[in-house]
Amino acid sequence: MTAHHQPNDTLRWGVLGATSYIATHLMPAIAATGGCALSAVASRPERSAAAAELGRPFGAAVHQDYAALLADPAIDAVYIPLPNTDHVEWTLRAVAAGKHVLVEKPMAMDEDGCTRIEKAAEAASRTVMEAFMYRFHPQQRRAAEILASGEIGELRLVRASFAFRIESGSGNIRLDPALGGGATWDVGCYAVDAPLLFFGQAPQQVTARFSSRPGLTVDTSAVATMDFGQGRSAVVDYSIDYGPRAAYELQGTRGTLMVRNAWAMTGEDGAITVLTQDGVREETVPAANHYQLQVEAFARAVRDGGPAPMSLSDSRRTARVGSALVASAAAGGAAVDTSEDVPGAR
Repeated sequence: MTAHHQPNDTLRWGVLGATSYIATHLMPAIAATGGCALSAVASRPERSAAAAELGRPFGAAVHQDYAALLADPAIDAVYIPLPNTDHVEWTLRAVAAGKHVLVEKPMAMDEDGCTRIEKAAEAASRTVMEAFMYRFHPQQRRAAEILASGEIGELRLVRASFAFRIESGSGNIRLDPALGGGATWDVGCYAVDAPLLFFGQAPQQVTARFSSRPGLTVDTSAVATMDFGQGRSAVVDYSIDYGPRAAYELQGTRGTLMVRNAWAMTGEDGAITVLTQDGVREETVPAANHYQLQVEAFARAVRDGGPAPMSLSDSRRTARVGSALVASAAAGGAAVDTSEDVPGAR
């Protein structure tokens, strides 16, 4: 249950953690969405001047720290793209302050964090959603339509890959273990989410093997398998050592669907190939701003008081699988059960 906004009300947004990436992708998406306004930004106190500069083109006020923004009664919703280790704390604080929350993936690095957020959101009647922008790209909807049509038969295997190199010594927070860095909780989130999305459930068990680039302590590459039961599987790989690669394949009993640029950037057309015994055909999905489509979908859920399109149960499932991959890698690739309420290696 979420609080309703009147259709003519403007949903006033604040951003916790204004960076150039956010100012390039998310802040324009919020500002361009009808019925939404980017009203305020906040950063760490030592970056407040930079945050003010990023917010200026949107007419956004700047707050000296995150807590000050949450205390602003003029803010209805917040976007949280902070380091992974801060997502649960600041989402809970935002909900307690009466804000709706769109939080960058991963919502949490374990299922318990997602459960705490879900309980808090329900108690406060706030909408909270994990930001998986690729789910809102028309390319994913088209892939789902082709699968549902039966053209490639029954889905048996999903292969998903996402990789781009991050240089050592770059200062990128993805290389910092204290901030929840590593490939699994960054590019891995997308590669892992694809089979969960298309199979529509959690796997029964997973296995994973991680590697770390010399000189780094976070996982930088991984290969994992997932067993969904009844002969259905997924194979995923992800990395910040190599790339670029961003693709998934849906293998059915009668054919294959390949999405060549699965996590397309704004302005980049989607590319789908379907291979069956009848031959090969290509589809182009026109470019779309999936960041804006995500903001629009979230805002509708807030206004209508309906469920968020990326549900909190989906987020719990994704966190459970991600933490199971970490556990499997730590156990030398042992299979880890990911069924409901049955954690642990076997």
